[in-house]
Amino acid sequence: MLYTETVEARTLDLIQRLMRDEKLVEFNLVGGTALSLKLGHRKSIDIDLFTGRDFDSGKLSNHLTDYYNAQIHRTIKNGVFGFVDDIKVDLIAHQYPILNAIEISEGIRLYSLEDIGAMKLNAIHQNGTRLKDFVDVFKLLEQIPLKVLTDAFEQKYPSVNRQMAVNGLLYHKDINLREKIDFLGKEPTWKSIAARLLRAVQNPNTVFNHTEHDQSIRQTSARRRGKRPGM
Repeated sequence: MLYTETVEARTLDLIQRLMRDEKLVEFNLVGGTALSLKLGHRKSIDIDLFTGRDFDSGKLSNHLTDYYNAQIHRTIKNGVFGFVDDIKVDLIAHQYPILNAIEISEGIRLYSLEDIGAMKLNAIHQNGTRLKDFVDVFKLLEQIPLKVLTDAFEQKYPSVNRQMAVNGLLYHKDINLREKIDFLGKEPTWKSIAARLLRAVQNPNTVFNHTEHDQSIRQTSARRRGKRPGM
């Protein structure tokens, strides 16, 4: 089951149309939208489609223009970047091992949580400015312990020391904390996000309870009132 409420109806429709396209059978949904559909924690608006193979960017760009009236903003070797009906769509050859079988749900091909998690760690390692990447790892830790995610990172990106990924989770000076994130359900505080990331690094085999950040908020509030938590 996918949490389809995390994307607009027209975005979901476009994803499913792209998935049915014979020219795109090697492409799979990744990134924040794939993760939001799986976990249901936040809204997402972009479509990131990755393949493990080389492709002809020029031909694919023309196909998207002809069949989807796409506005292509940039093409590079193995990369096409543009918009379809004002929805950002990126198609990229990400030539690293796919660790688990591609999952298919509601006509959508998606990377596994482990694969997406490894890619999120890599994104934070490369560019630690995006709050949503830290939020996504925060939520992933309710499903998978950090040890499994860093193992996946090491398998997918063997040339990068796994400690770099761990260090990235604890370096927060470059994060844009004003980044707008549309949460579904209770919004975690940055304090609770940072605390969980630290605890995960200290206890890498831990899977966190999704209510823990609520408890942290209640305890902080109780301390401010001069009460003990739970009293």
